[in-house]
Amino acid sequence: MTSRPDSAVQQDETALVRRRPGVAIAVGGVLAFLVGSDSMVVAPIAPAMLSHWGTGIAAASLLISAYALGYAMTSPVFGAMADRTGRRRVAVSGIVVFAVGTALTGFAPGFGFALASRAVAGIGAGSIMPVVFGEVSARSTQQTRGANIGLVTSLMPLSTVLGVPLGALLASAVGWQWVFHVIAIPALVCLVPAARIFEGMPQQPSEPRASSAISKLLATTVTNPLVLLVFACTFLWTGGQAVLFTSIGAFYHTRFAVSTAGMSGIVFAVGIAGTLASVFGSRLLARCGARTYLVICGVIAIAGVLTMVLAPGLQLSVLGNFVWSVGVVAGTPALTTLAATLDPRAQGTVLALNGSAQYLAQFAAASVAALVVALTHNYTVLGLIAAALALTTVFTSRRLKERA
Repeated sequence: MTSRPDSAVQQDETALVRRRPGVAIAVGGVLAFLVGSDSMVVAPIAPAMLSHWGTGIAAASLLISAYALGYAMTSPVFGAMADRTGRRRVAVSGIVVFAVGTALTGFAPGFGFALASRAVAGIGAGSIMPVVFGEVSARSTQQTRGANIGLVTSLMPLSTVLGVPLGALLASAVGWQWVFHVIAIPALVCLVPAARIFEGMPQQPSEPRASSAISKLLATTVTNPLVLLVFACTFLWTGGQAVLFTSIGAFYHTRFAVSTAGMSGIVFAVGIAGTLASVFGSRLLARCGARTYLVICGVIAIAGVLTMVLAPGLQLSVLGNFVWSVGVVAGTPALTTLAATLDPRAQGTVLALNGSAQYLAQFAAASVAALVVALTHNYTVLGLIAAALALTTVFTSRRLKERA
């Protein structure tokens, strides 16, 4: 009896894995949760970190900015690299970089070292997420793509709801350093399944010079009008969420004198509402399509945020916050789905640039919010800006076309 060639066996194994999008969703979901936790866990534990190094509290935002900029500036390159060399290589290397950068933050002897390690972790995260979304999208049909991407995307807000509070609790119990070690360890564990399930074949034909091929792929992508429209929608949508969320604690404290403990409860409950909306809304996304679904989410988000900032009492404001969270969190998978279907040959590149648009929007929105509050001393203006950005996103998205 003659044995089958190794290549044939490998093709059969690859085909078997490709029929199981669940494994990519599971591994991608874990990675999304870790990336989301790592990006925001600094917020509640920054005072302890800065006190340990003897650094002023005003520098806290720089720890988040370093991570966000590391992600935004390098993710497009890694997305294009995944299209050319295959998602597996980029995923494995990205997980290693992410885990090392995160662990090094826990060992940081000073603020400067921590900034550098946060940037390294952001670079690793920037190479992980477009590969995750690309793999899940590639394993999905047109009917299931939105739902599957929605499941993975829902782990990002869930990381804020569960990962960030648990990180703060761990920091108070055994020290802030262990927060980063606990994130790094499961990330390394994900190396084994990632090396098995992520596609190893490139989406683009091979070219002699890698740098030339990647540059060409990036240039082709950013000159596509439809791609630029998706990026614009993502930037506007994320900016509308971040412009108020980054000051949500100050808004409730200034407007309704809510304590820190009360604010924690509000954020936790609102986060749960948004996460559930993302999970269950994925079915509606698959049924009615990304553009129509985004319009629905936009209307919900606008009604919610206006109620939140214009309400005369705390209870009605919190109710508006719930509705706003449902709209903005549930709407994010629609934009990711649109990005994933624009160009299958450059899927990693498009998703990476889309992720960069999200992180750049967060950075820009936080800066705008700080400036607006400094000039007006009025947080209601931030809510009006959030509503205007959501409305602009809805109108802009109507020019997009979905593809299988």
